[in-house]
Amino acid sequence: ITECIEHMERDGIESIETTQEAMSEWVQHVNDMANATLMPKANHSWYHGSNVPGKPIVFMPYAGGIPRFRKICDDVAADGYRGFVLTSREGA
Repeated sequence: ITECIEHMERDGIESIETTQEAMSEWVQHVNDMANATLMPKANHSWYHGSNVPGKPIVFMPYAGGIPRFRKICDDVAADGYRGFVLTSREGA
């Protein structure tokens, strides 16, 4: 995240937002990683947000491991923040 912020500051980027497609792919990936574990089987857990009345039940943590997560982040950054829309500041 700090490298992304540095990139944004250096290149005059004001905002960064994910694309709908990238977000959908990430949600599917998170679900696939979670479903490879027993964590989604918990009936009432903060892992799903079910401890908050009215909140949608969605598995929230990343169960794929830190090394995999870091590699994904590094690959996305190396590919020009693939899956994100970067918007420049006016005049930059």
